[in-house]
Amino acid sequence: MNISSFLTDLIAKGYCCFTYLQVKEALGVSDIAARASLRRLKQKGELAHPLSGFYVIVPPEYRVLGCRPAEHFIDDLMEFINAPYYVGLLSAAQYQGAAHHRPQQFQVITTQKRRPITCGRIKIVFITKKNAEQTPTQNFNTSQGAIVVSTPEATAIDMVTYPNRCGGIDNALTVLTDLVKKMDADKLQKLSSATDEVTWIQRLGYLLDLIKANHLSDVLHKSLENHRVRARLLIASPKKTPALEKLAAKLGKNKSSSSYETKNDKWKLIINKKLELE
Repeated sequence: MNISSFLTDLIAKGYCCFTYLQVKEALGVSDIAARASLRRLKQKGELAHPLSGFYVIVPPEYRVLGCRPAEHFIDDLMEFINAPYYVGLLSAAQYQGAAHHRPQQFQVITTQKRRPITCGRIKIVFITKKNAEQTPTQNFNTSQGAIVVSTPEATAIDMVTYPNRCGGIDNALTVLTDLVKKMDADKLQKLSSATDEVTWIQRLGYLLDLIKANHLSDVLHKSLENHRVRARLLIASPKKTPALEKLAAKLGKNKSSSSYETKNDKWKLIINKKLELE
């Protein structure tokens, strides 16, 4: 079998990617010959090489991008590196009809720390989350099969947990205005009751109040009855220091503060940024 026959056979079976070991075994040639064949097809734009040992077949309609869209091969890629994953944050919101702008990066949440992947004009970024496997997900069908995506409720939680990955808390609030249409109060209540992390409840509840999604914020506020709640900053500092913790505690006890820092008693939050819908 030659390389052209190998690719034709894969495409006929509905596959869009393969590994180096697969092609070498199929061709039955030396490393030098196999790599030479792959290199020629890469130079012609027929193959993309997002990760060592992993190749993507690029049909003519995607060659201007230099790669297929990430959703076509992300499931196979994550299986190749043996890492659990789900598509999250703004990329997940896009599948749920809540992204106001097409994300410039394909955001993947996994348990492993990994560098971003750039393949032509396609960029995949990885966000490390130690309990990613416990996050509620759902499957979305693409032209190349199903991919794993966080549920609307989990997407909202991640956005307030990683606002810097969402273009800031203002953009997260804007996305949330559409995302709430897909969120379920019962599912959100179960997540808030099962967690030991209270900060996301405070932050998400505050944002939901701002956009008048009271059917969702009410269940979060009720869940706080089962937790010990301390004053927290709406926008977390990049580095938590004792001084900042003392500031949060001090502002938590005083209703008066500077013009850009106010206290929300309901959620016990230090509002250190005035939010505006984009």
